This record gives sequence, C-alpha cells and structure tokens, in this order.
Amino acid sequence: MSVAITIPQSARNMFQDGMEQMAQQMQSRFRAYADVKTGCTGKSQAHRKIQETEMNDSTGRLQKTVGEELLLEHRYLFPKKAYKATLLDEDDAGDLDLSVAPTGEVGQQHRMAAGRKVDDIFLAGIIGQNWEGIEDNMQPVALPNTQVVAVGYRRDGLTGNTGLTLAKLIRGKGRFGKNEVYGQEQKTAGAKLCMAVSQDELDNLLYDVEQTGSADYNKVKALVDGEVDYFMGINFMRTERLPTTAPSGGKITRTCPMWVSNGVHLDFWYDIKTSIDVLPTQSQAIQIYSRLKVGACRKDEDRVALVYCEQDG
Repeated sequence: MSVAITIPQSARNMFQDGMEQMAQQMQSRFRAYADVKTGCTGKSQAHRKIQETEMNDSTGRLQKTVGEELLLEHRYLFPKKAYKATLLDEDDAGDLDLSVAPTGEVGQQHRMAAGRKVDDIFLAGIIGQNWEGIEDNMQPVALPNTQVVAVGYRRDGLTGNTGLTLAKLIRGKGRFGKNEVYGQEQKTAGAKLCMAVSQDELDNLLYDVEQTGSADYNKVKALVDGEVDYFMGINFMRTERLPTTAPSGGKITRTCPMWVSNGVHLDFWYDIKTSIDVLPTQSQAIQIYSRLKVGACRKDEDRVALVYCEQDG
C-alpha cells in the first residue's frame, strides 16, 4: 500500500517564495518601457485623463473671467488572467528537492511562460481596441489612421509593400514629434521612444541601409547582431510574438508598434503567484501552479504608432 505524500508547510513556503522571487527577476521585456502600476483591485482599472485645454487671451482691463469646467475622461483597463500548471508523478517526488526546485527546469519553465504571457498582454493592449469614457458609457477607441505607417509606405518613387525601412522608421518617429509628445523635454524627464520588432524587420533594415549606401550601415549591423538595442533614438526590443495577418500569396503583414514609454499602462493585479500541492485524486501527483493577472492599454492615441511590415509567409 502506498504512503500518501505530505509536503511540510515550511517547504511549501520556501518553494513558493523562491519561485515568485525568481519570477520577478525574469520579467517581461516590455516592463521597463511602460508606466507600471501594481496592487490593482476590482474588475477594471480606471486611469483618469484630463483633456487638453487652451488659455484665454486677456483683451482689456477688468475683463470678465470666463471659467471652464475641468473635463475628465477615464481610460479603462481590463485585466487578463493566465496560469501554468505542471504535474509531477509521485515517483518523481524522491528527486524533487523543494528547497532548490525554483532554480531548476520547472521553475525556469514557469518564469519564462509568465514573461511571454505578460509580453502578449502588453502588445495586445497597446495595439488593439481600448475603452474610454465613464463606467456606464464606455466607448471603444482604436488607433487613428494618422498613427499608422502603411505596409506600402516608401520614399523611393517605387510601388509595392516593404518590410522595415529607414523611411518607415522616420515616418513613424515623426508622428510623435508632430503630436508634440516626444522630444528633448520628455527625454529629460526619462521617457523613451520604443519599438517592438522581429528578427525579420531587423534584417530588412540592414538590407535597406546597405542598398541605399547609408552611413548608418555599421550602426544597423550592430543592432542586428545584438550588440546594441538603440538606433535613431529608438529603443528596439526583439520579439517573435508580434501579430501578423494570415498568409496570402506567400506573404504576411506584421504589426510593429512604436510607443513613448510614458504613454502606455501596464497594470498588475498580481504578479506571478505560485503554489505547490499534492493531488490525491490524480495518483498523488504534485502540482506546481503559477498564475498572474495583468492588463495593458494606451494612455492616449498620440503616443503609440503602428508600422506595418510585409514578410515572407
């Protein structure tokens, strides 16, 4: 007759604390490039937004003061929940050292899965539909066409879709200057201009500067080789998790977002939490269960742009 497995509470606490501490060290690659809030509660997080206004001209002495009501809106952020459960057969229990397991393969698997999930939620939140207004009258908000660099945008006089080019980078970056949301003042305050791309887009960029004979070739090559992550005032983040269209004619279109770091929210109801339990109904299997609850959105549409890039499908 088999003996039921028991896990001392002190060992559970040691395992869970170790997992959560290490998970926080292996965070989403985008976390450092967003306005992060922790400890959120409730079914949604409302971020207050004060509408832009202008000053009135003084045209005479003892002029009557004209007051205006403060116009407020709220950007609503709805969290996503995700989990990862790993089951270990009771025969593996003898090999499971709970005090060091967080540093092993299972712990690494959970941490990496959590980081990827936060990446996915962040990208969906800044690219996709947002919600704005008041709680009983929320309206969907999409990025306007003025914040989009079309897949066929080019400055060489030719026609046809392209991958990532210098022309597209200049066009996308220029939107933030025209919107007056990124410049020397914002940089001094700590804001960063960011862009998420895949390896395909970096390869496109290297080919483009090579073909045009640009003096930026060595800088782009260093970017492609992973030696630097900064070019043309933009902080680049590599990811292979960007959304694409379905293949058509052997081609896909990838959405590559650009954003100002102080223009997007990344909110945590709770960062990764981990528990370990024995499941008597599953042959005394040991379950390692991690979960998180996160949401993301734009603060406004002026500080996010989308660059569409065509690639082989």
